[in-house]
Amino acid sequence: MLAVLLLPLCVAAQNYPHYTMFMFNKLIYNPAYAGNKNLTTVNAVYRNQWIGIEGAPRTISISIDGPVGSYMKPFRNVALGFSVNSEQIGVTDNTNITGYYAYRIPLQRTVLSFGLQAGASLYSARYGDLNVSQQDQKLMQDIRNAVLPNFGPGVYWTGEHFYAGFAIPNLLENYYDRSRKDLTSVAARQVRSYFLSGGYVFTLSEAVKLEPQVLARYAGNGIYRLPLNSDFNLSCILYDRLMLGITYRTDKSIAGVFHMQVTRQINLGYSYDYSASELNGYNNGTHEVAVGFDFVRDNNKYANPRFIKSF
Repeated sequence: MLAVLLLPLCVAAQNYPHYTMFMFNKLIYNPAYAGNKNLTTVNAVYRNQWIGIEGAPRTISISIDGPVGSYMKPFRNVALGFSVNSEQIGVTDNTNITGYYAYRIPLQRTVLSFGLQAGASLYSARYGDLNVSQQDQKLMQDIRNAVLPNFGPGVYWTGEHFYAGFAIPNLLENYYDRSRKDLTSVAARQVRSYFLSGGYVFTLSEAVKLEPQVLARYAGNGIYRLPLNSDFNLSCILYDRLMLGITYRTDKSIAGVFHMQVTRQINLGYSYDYSASELNGYNNGTHEVAVGFDFVRDNNKYANPRFIKSF
């Protein structure tokens, strides 16, 4: 029965994954971010949502991106990326495989990047496993390994102390099963997603920086619209190595974020979400873990790297 209650949430999540540590995983929702660190970077994120609730979302993502060409060049215009994202919610499984292309234009003290992503989702739903008293037999037929191609654009603008981005990563609204196109149910097709993000770094001293940032998400198709959902984060960066932050999400949840530059190449992050919605009391929160690796090839060039290049 719980899986049925989760279905409306599945519709939004299976189109695009959600991460509390969005500031360290921008490639997933904006292709124009590819190559922004001017390094080849690998990131992995695991999210276990609403611990204790049967069928709650579990997501894992692995991505790589970086500029193309000789690393000895001071600036490389073209960047590429690739990601695999796997999500399980209730009786549904969704795996996204995506490639990214970005063209970066250096301006006066800023960089403007235009990106495009393309890929496909492999979607399955075991509706026959649901135990409900009244079933629409046409809707409850299983979907097995449906291939759903998609693509979308993005733009990303960054300066010394700020970033701003906008992306529509999934322009197509595929039907999960084209034989059921006559269904008017929200569960019949994907929902297009829109992402708007931005942040600014305030330098308080050589040791302390403050960075407020926001990620706003809107999703809707011809028959269904999700409410505007936004994450508002305020982070404190200490000695360019350690970050402590707090995030308020408008779906009534609060999260604490911890991130650390362990070595010149390795960074680790952890976040914990506390739900203040009606789900409070039925779950033990949400855990998220992130690991990043930067391929630093010129030690002199990056002798004193920024802790986290959020933009």
